[in-house]
Amino acid sequence: MKLLLALALVLSPLCIGAATITGQQISTTEWSYTLTFAPLDNYSIFQSDTTITLTGLFGVTSAGGPTSTDFPSTFIDSINKNWTANVLNGGTEVQWTHHGPGTGNFGSEQHVFGFLVFASGASDGLVSLTTSGFSRDVSNPLPGGGFNLDVTGQVAGPVGVPDSGSSLTLLALGISGLAFFAKRSLVGQS
Repeated sequence: MKLLLALALVLSPLCIGAATITGQQISTTEWSYTLTFAPLDNYSIFQSDTTITLTGLFGVTSAGGPTSTDFPSTFIDSINKNWTANVLNGGTEVQWTHHGPGTGNFGSEQHVFGFLVFASGASDGLVSLTTSGFSRDVSNPLPGGGFNLDVTGQVAGPVGVPDSGSSLTLLALGISGLAFFAKRSLVGQS
C-alpha cells in the first residue's frame, strides 16, 4: 500500500491538467460516461470542434449528449452540455462532437455527466477511447510549456458477447483435461 501511495505521489505531477472520462454500465442496454476537467482544462482552443470517440463497440443502437454538469453558471452549464452524439460504422463507434467555446478555465474540478450509449446484445467490457481538442488555454500552458490534454485509453463500454459454441468448446476441453489428469493420478496409485 505504501508503495502505491508513493508511486501515486511521484506520478501525480505528470497528470496535471489531464481531462478524464470514466464510464460504467447502468442497465443491461445502457452505458453512462462522465467527463472530468482538472483545474484550468479547456477545449476547442486550437481547433473549432472537440471530439470524444469510442471504438470497438458492439450493438450500439443510439447515443446521447450529456444530461447535466456541475458548472456554477447556467450559461457555462448549457455550453458544456452542447455535445452532438453520432453512432458510426454500423454501431461499432460513437463520437460526441462539441463546436465552439469550452469550459471557462475554472480553478477547480468540473464535471459533465451523462454522455450515453445504448446497445443491445452486448456485454460490459473495455473499449477504446480517444479525444481531440482538449487543451489548456493560450495564456495558461502546462508546466512543460505545452497545451495538449488529449487522451487515448480504454473505458467501459458495450462489447460483443462470446458465442455459446466457443464457451461450450472451452468448457468441454477443460473437463477433458481434468478427466485425463484424474485418470492419470488413479493409474499412478495402483
